[in-house]
Amino acid sequence: MSLRTMRTAIGVAAAVAVTAVAVPVASAAVDTTPAAKPAPAKAHKPGAPALKLRLFAAAPAGYKNPDDLTRLGDTLYVAYQNNAGPDGSPAGSKSDVVGFDLRSGKVVRHWVFPGRVDGLTADPRHGRLLVTVNEDLNSTFYTITPKAKSATVVHYHYTPSPAQKGSDGVNGGTDAISVAADGTIYVAHSNPDVSLPGANNTAATFTLTLHGTTAKLTPLYGVNDTARVINRAKGAPATEKLGLTDPDSNRWIQGPRGGVLLQDAQADSKLVVVTGLKAKKPSLGVLNLVNAKVDPKAPATPQLDDIVLAGGKGVLFVVDSQAGKIYEAKTEGVRPGTLFASQPAPKAGDLPNVAALSVIDPRTGVVTPVNTGSVKLASPKGLLFVGPFGNES
Repeated sequence: MSLRTMRTAIGVAAAVAVTAVAVPVASAAVDTTPAAKPAPAKAHKPGAPALKLRLFAAAPAGYKNPDDLTRLGDTLYVAYQNNAGPDGSPAGSKSDVVGFDLRSGKVVRHWVFPGRVDGLTADPRHGRLLVTVNEDLNSTFYTITPKAKSATVVHYHYTPSPAQKGSDGVNGGTDAISVAADGTIYVAHSNPDVSLPGANNTAATFTLTLHGTTAKLTPLYGVNDTARVINRAKGAPATEKLGLTDPDSNRWIQGPRGGVLLQDAQADSKLVVVTGLKAKKPSLGVLNLVNAKVDPKAPATPQLDDIVLAGGKGVLFVVDSQAGKIYEAKTEGVRPGTLFASQPAPKAGDLPNVAALSVIDPRTGVVTPVNTGSVKLASPKGLLFVGPFGNES
């Protein structure tokens, strides 16, 4: 999606503009004043579009828990995690990456990977798929280069390892992947260790380069870097330390100076906006998220799994992980640049969450559920938007 298209959505443009004109926060003094909460959700009444979901494909027999999805050519690729743990346990766990024909919904490709596939993204410039395995620990990386009758799969090992040893043991892996127009690869540092000795500011997001069978990770910015607060309350500090514990999904958006990277932190209910990606130190903005309806009996903050800009003529694909289904919805009636998010149903040990496909107001951080009509999503996860000319976001 072009920057011009993105700016047709006033809210997204406002969020990006705030961070783009700010002095790079990497050189700013750290403000240790506790961050004020965003303005109450009731003060803002964001609208949410209604979408008519249609079943695109059900899980093939024996496959469970679809998660990420991406498109390469005329094929939609989906990762099925099959109840594998986030560290790849138990022994023998596997994930299936399945390719569906975009027109018929029929299975046309299939690969099996040991462990749990968490990140799956197309790299059209090189005609390949990028795959991260095991988000919390024992993480590794693959590429798949599909061909007419065969495919080349290459396994890479990270250097340095995304896992780090703190006072609570060893933690850290990789999750979502985004690819910029110039080929730069951005990878989320999932489950970063927050108990490291000394000043803990491990990477929240890496850039990744491939050499032989080595995947080199370079920190882009840190979990405790200072960011400008996009939706700060009146009189509140202009900046705050990010304090990220759970970087998850990300999206790269076309734009000047390397474009814009959106990175959500699921358990932290934050959305980080990274601009100046070609600068020595990028500029950071943070949007603190809150549910539109604040109910004393319900969670006040949303836990996001995936994010995507969509709208205008095109198709939004939505994964319902618990139901094992992939849905599609036409988006002609949706304003271009609308920021969609998936909120999965919580599992044991997760923070409370209301399962929903939602939209984010990037000025206020208010997250509002979308009306999906007769289709009730059990646990939405992966999202993908395909525009009228095959452009993906």
